[in-house]
Amino acid sequence: MILATYFDGRTSRAQPVRLAVEAGEAVLFDPEGTPLRRAPLSTLRVSERVKHAPRLITFADGAFCEIGDPGEQAALNALLHRTGYHEGWVVLAQNSWKLALGALVAMILVLVLGYRYGLPWGAKVVANLVPQRVESQLGHGTLRALDERWLEPSKLPAAQQQRIRARFAALRAPHEATHTYNIVFRDAGKLGANAFALPGGDIIVTDALVTLVGEGDGLTGVLAHEAGHVEYRHGLRQLIQSSAIGATAALLFGDVSSILAGVPAAMLTLRYSRDYERDADRYAARMLQENGLSVGAFADVLQALEDTHGGTRKAGADKKRDAARDDDASAFFSSHPLTRERIETLRRFDRTHGASDGDAD
Repeated sequence: MILATYFDGRTSRAQPVRLAVEAGEAVLFDPEGTPLRRAPLSTLRVSERVKHAPRLITFADGAFCEIGDPGEQAALNALLHRTGYHEGWVVLAQNSWKLALGALVAMILVLVLGYRYGLPWGAKVVANLVPQRVESQLGHGTLRALDERWLEPSKLPAAQQQRIRARFAALRAPHEATHTYNIVFRDAGKLGANAFALPGGDIIVTDALVTLVGEGDGLTGVLAHEAGHVEYRHGLRQLIQSSAIGATAALLFGDVSSILAGVPAAMLTLRYSRDYERDADRYAARMLQENGLSVGAFADVLQALEDTHGGTRKAGADKKRDAARDDDASAFFSSHPLTRERIETLRRFDRTHGASDGDAD
């Protein structure tokens, strides 16, 4: 018999009992050996085995027996085994440090693979299901929020802005465009030299970027690069990925409203993956090449920004000028991480006229 404490479910009184199994029934006896109650084994619920926690055997009417002594729990385990009771694999796993460690490793592996492969794939599927009208509304709403909090009206001459827009609008796209582009110029202050695309087709260009790189093929290459992000819906896909991660964290630690409030800021700090950057670079290179413009000029702009980012140090006025340019380049790098590989790929495209490059997905 197994020593236990019985609670009848109607009062808080604890009663010492002995538990036994007879003819397929659980029988409780008081300390004098008088039967108190019996019930078929099939009507009982047995709590999971957890180390250092009491086991509970609950009757159909809510009454239960509590078995807390480790020795009595071991006797209960043996009794349950003899009656044909089998614990689930989850119970076995949580009572085995090897299985628990294996489950932890498997969970980490699933999370890593899901983040690396599953999340980008899911974001692409979801982004392709979003109507372009909704995508445009998201972009316009983000632009309004940015104008209210971070951006100022452009100080560039209206004629210069129009020249840049007209030059880009006259370009032939590598394939049939799925979006209509709206190039907007803004004074971004500390954001410095930058250009970034919003979902739907708005491309923001800062005054500092135009001042830094001029109006030539290099700037056109930057705009074509941003157009590539729009065409492949990189911004929307990245936003979906970030929101999915944020929503998961919010379900665990906070409320979802903070995610929605942070969308404009997220667009400013968006960092595209290397694959996204390669896709946008290929798109820009094809657009420049098909319109007889210099892909090398685009690479030269990136190289110049990289060189400036390296912070060439000079004395006096030159040093102050270089420091200002370094700030501008740093702003560009915050959302367009550059690597030697990207620049070399563009130069190779320029030499071979894009003959060997395949379409981005």
